[in-house]
Amino acid sequence: MQERPQVSASFRPPAALDWLDAISESNAILSAILAVIHPMLYESGWKTVEKLRGNPEVDPGGVVLSRWASVFSGVSVISNRTTPPHRDGNSRSCWYEILVTLGRYRDCNLELPGLEMSLEYGPGTVVGISGNVLEHAVPSFEGDRVCYAYFMRDDVHEWAEIAGNDWMHVKYYD
Repeated sequence: MQERPQVSASFRPPAALDWLDAISESNAILSAILAVIHPMLYESGWKTVEKLRGNPEVDPGGVVLSRWASVFSGVSVISNRTTPPHRDGNSRSCWYEILVTLGRYRDCNLELPGLEMSLEYGPGTVVGISGNVLEHAVPSFEGDRVCYAYFMRDDVHEWAEIAGNDWMHVKYYD
């Protein structure tokens, strides 16, 4: 069994809890998007979050997880940075990450080198991507840009003993 996960210490200050409250509706919407594009992964994520909430050692007092309105086990906030080509190695190949890009910027593309694709990546864009499989990058932009990258961690699901290692199938919609 994996080591027990812990809520990040960066979520302890009151300002961080206020931020979680402020993004709770967006988190719920992004979770709902995952429910549409990969229903089984959504269910797996939800079960994992429930198991985390049910373990008082993960979040003593339940202060953070009671405000966590997402099926994803984490979010990274990337502010005003370009991103070199990379793959995200801490999740499973068949899992989706959700990328949300916001701000006042222009001339930005999400590059997918392995597919030889470049997608317009303007403010308000939401992308579901298998970041473990598809190399991706944001090489440049002009202005102020923030990207919220929502993800699930393989080790958290292993700790929770929650399955979720299946690719999306059309049969999930039957």
